[in-house]
Amino acid sequence: MKRSNRHFIALALGLSGTAFASQVSAQDSAARDAAIAKCVKQAQTAYPLDGDDQGRNRTALYKACMTAAGFNP
Repeated sequence: MKRSNRHFIALALGLSGTAFASQVSAQDSAARDAAIAKCVKQAQTAYPLDGDDQGRNRTALYKACMTAAGFNP
């Protein structure tokens, strides 16, 4: 095999690997965004801010929800 063909094959494999990693990253990002929206809604529904200090409870619930979904809060 000629040297230029080897370089072309290596380049093609590298680019396809990068494209695959980019798709996986986009899927992870979409899943994380959905989890954030769900957990924020859950925390706001369970602990509406009504003058009392519900912020700690809201934060704790959000963190627990994100952890359960498999993401860092």
